[in-house]
Amino acid sequence: MGTKQPAKKKAAPFDEQKIFVWLRSALRSASRRYPPIYEALAAAKRPYTGDNARQKVCYECAMCGTLESTKGVAVDHRVDCGKLASWDDVQGFVQRLFCTRDGLDVLCHQCHDCKTYMTKNNVSWDEAVLMKDVLLILKQPIKKVVDFCMAYDYTEQQLSNNTKRREAVYNILRAK
Repeated sequence: MGTKQPAKKKAAPFDEQKIFVWLRSALRSASRRYPPIYEALAAAKRPYTGDNARQKVCYECAMCGTLESTKGVAVDHRVDCGKLASWDDVQGFVQRLFCTRDGLDVLCHQCHDCKTYMTKNNVSWDEAVLMKDVLLILKQPIKKVVDFCMAYDYTEQQLSNNTKRREAVYNILRAK
């Protein structure tokens, strides 16, 4: 008796949606080596003055002014690149993705996350910062979230599910 060969899986059809997911990923990957990205980083580069003898440079966030290491920053497009969901979107997406140096900012990850949240959810900067703080607290174990809320006079009944805890944390942080 011979050994039984495993059945070959049929490849899923490469439909239009998958094409645009692949294309967006390929274009973003290519844009990482785009010269204006390096120009933006060079403009934000500052001499490092901390205790780490191996670190020579850091980068200044264009929004909050904090100094971060290379891993602590992201190059952000001032004008969002937009969606890539149809062939009509390709030209505009590519033009916005491969913009000039003037269309780029170097941001720390916290500012970049807030700006992304603000853009995607169409909220103000303050609302985006507040929601990022809410989400940071809600990532903790439920017991810690409940204890945090109970310190502000919430009862266990008022915190019985995730939606109620989210609302409580939001109200607590908004009142601060």
